Amino acid sequence: MTPDPPEEQPDAEGTPEAGPETGPEAAPETAPENLPPSPYADLADLPEAPPQVSLINDDDLSWVDKPKETEEALERRRERREAHKRKVRRKRRNKRILKVTGVLVALVLVLGVSWFQWTFGGLERMPVAHGQAGLNTPGKTFLLVGSNPEEPDAQTVTGTGWKHDLLTSDLVMLLHLTRDNRAMYVISIPADSVLPMPGGGEGKLSDAYAQGGAKLYVRTIEEYSGVAVDEVATLNMNALREITDQLGGVVLDVPREACNVPAGARRLDGIQSLEYMSLAPCLPRGDLDRVERQQSMLRALMRTAVDGGKVTNPFRVQKMLRATAINLTLEEGFSYPSMFLTLFSMRHLRTTNTTFLTVPTADQPDGPQGIVLDRAKDAALWDALRKDRLDAYLATNKDAVVLR
Repeated sequence: MTPDPPEEQPDAEGTPEAGPETGPEAAPETAPENLPPSPYADLADLPEAPPQVSLINDDDLSWVDKPKETEEALERRRERREAHKRKVRRKRRNKRILKVTGVLVALVLVLGVSWFQWTFGGLERMPVAHGQAGLNTPGKTFLLVGSNPEEPDAQTVTGTGWKHDLLTSDLVMLLHLTRDNRAMYVISIPADSVLPMPGGGEGKLSDAYAQGGAKLYVRTIEEYSGVAVDEVATLNMNALREITDQLGGVVLDVPREACNVPAGARRLDGIQSLEYMSLAPCLPRGDLDRVERQQSMLRALMRTAVDGGKVTNPFRVQKMLRATAINLTLEEGFSYPSMFLTLFSMRHLRTTNTTFLTVPTADQPDGPQGIVLDRAKDAALWDALRKDRLDAYLATNKDAVVLR
């Protein structure tokens, strides 16, 4: 039996023995039995964690590095941006233009009507003369009556009534403006025409004017023609004399010498033009020749004033309108705004789209009773006027045109 080795003695300095906490081979520490179990003991048995929710909006990918756009794509984007800006600016500009235009149009209308009212402030008024029941004609039809006062201070119509037997009428014209305002037809009715009179019997048209004024005049024409007259105007023939002088005279091609007016191209002043239109006893066909001269004179005035560009001078226009106003008589119901709009609707008229014609007359000599009209041919004319189809009528009745 082998003896146990001797125990090692500590050195002189008294090195301590290896204890359970300091020794190199100390026994593992044992947990106390009374401690609770660790919460991390069963981590391996936990379920798989849910997927994390991203806090970044997937639609907003601005944070993602995008591939650089090509130059063409950038250019298209810039063009679209500029086009949108131009569109916005254009809309704003158009709104401003519309506002300014509306203000200017309103201002022009107000000033125009005011100026028109001031210009025609001196015209006379007469009771409403038109308005035959049951008549309706397309377009606009005006009755123009030229009056010749037998006394220098005689007025055509007063507000209180008609001055009987003071006036005679040598000019009777229906002015028909088509529905589209693109043409006008001037239909002359000889003042000495014999027509059925309202209430019975027959008589000269001029006698109806002298006895009953414009109201009887209109009623006689409406009952005979069946054409509705929209407005009536009586014009002192002195207005044409003053307008002719304002234009510096008019040039007429006189077909034959008559009434002291030589044949050929002549420039007539106001007095000469009035004599040229008014004198009938020395004319071969009497009132029919006078009608033709009236139409020639009005056409010459229109050619000089409108086609000749004289109406572009506002001062001359003002003088002509004033000369017309002081010699003009209109119905009381024809207001200044209506007058302004009527003249504005005639802005397209020239001699090229204004046709002068005369009602057909019978092929028989005129007796002391007056001029006999061709009732059958007249009926075709009035039917075309009522239908606003005078162009079709003239295509088959070219002899009705005196001046085109």
